[in-house]
Amino acid sequence: MKPRTVSKKYMAKVHPRIPEYFDMMNDGRLTRREFMRFATLLGMSAGVASVAAACGGAAAPAAEEEAMAEEGEAMAEGGAKAGGTLLVGMETGQILDHPARLSWIQGANIVRQVAEYLVEPGSDNIARPWLLESWEANEDVDEWTLNIRQGVTFNNGDTLTADDVLFNFSQWLDDEVGSSVKGLLNYLEGGMNDLERVDDYTIKMHLSSGNIGVP
Repeated sequence: MKPRTVSKKYMAKVHPRIPEYFDMMNDGRLTRREFMRFATLLGMSAGVASVAAACGGAAAPAAEEEAMAEEGEAMAEGGAKAGGTLLVGMETGQILDHPARLSWIQGANIVRQVAEYLVEPGSDNIARPWLLESWEANEDVDEWTLNIRQGVTFNNGDTLTADDVLFNFSQWLDDEVGSSVKGLLNYLEGGMNDLERVDDYTIKMHLSSGNIGVP
């Protein structure tokens, strides 16, 4: 099936700034990778953004699954075969005493065995949904809506909700915890007061200034 293309009007429905970045790419003021990164940061799926950058238009929703499936098949080619044993050794580095204080890759490798990210950035520096199902930004990119994936459970069976995500934010923003990422969240000058629990699976972030790098 040949992916359909749609106009910039469709892009604008995802976020009003995406057509602007699309024009910049066509004018040579933005690379294809930069366009894909900006578009996905603002809420367009990586598969749709890739088709938009390659074909001069955004793939219609019906073509999104096909584009992402082709991407997955390409990644699977030449991959590891099932079965066998893989032994991995690494330096452990500092003592792992609090996930919010992680600042080295070895600690992150350990935590990744039992925990997952809200968003997973790929080697192409494009953010893809993980525990978040999606996110949306307003036109000034100073208000972000985080939509948490439903049906995710912890090892003990408890359901992941907005309260759990907000707890993690409270650790990242607490001076006494000494979070390694607190400085990266400087757009939340009001701390937890800048975070709004909309419902069990939705959080709004009210930034002190616009920032496209939230995801």
